Amino acid sequence: MKDIFGVCLSGLCVMHCLLTPLLLLFGSAGAFGIWLESAWVHYALLAPISLLLVWSLPFAWSKHRQSKPLLVGAGGFSALVLSLFVPETLEPILAIAGSLLLITAHLLNRHLLKIVTQPTKDQ
Repeated sequence: MKDIFGVCLSGLCVMHCLLTPLLLLFGSAGAFGIWLESAWVHYALLAPISLLLVWSLPFAWSKHRQSKPLLVGAGGFSALVLSLFVPETLEPILAIAGSLLLITAHLLNRHLLKIVTQPTKDQ
């Protein structure tokens, strides 16, 4: 369940990065667009994403012992954090790439956990 929630939050980040510029471009966002573009929204999205990442991936690693979700998740998280410090033109590119990496990490983690918890035919 944690991984599904992580996928949803990272997907929300992708939607934010894609929809905010479109809303601003078409001028239909008004005050909502200014709110979406503010820095605190980025931190508000990053906080639960960070917590879920720390809560989900390391604990799952102790069950499946595969480091790939941890490495992909660390890369995605690094890209998200870095997106806060780069010029505005690069921010959405890094944030979307980071979010997609996090989605991949959570889905891979979920898959590996299913493999580990499935009973074998001998049981």
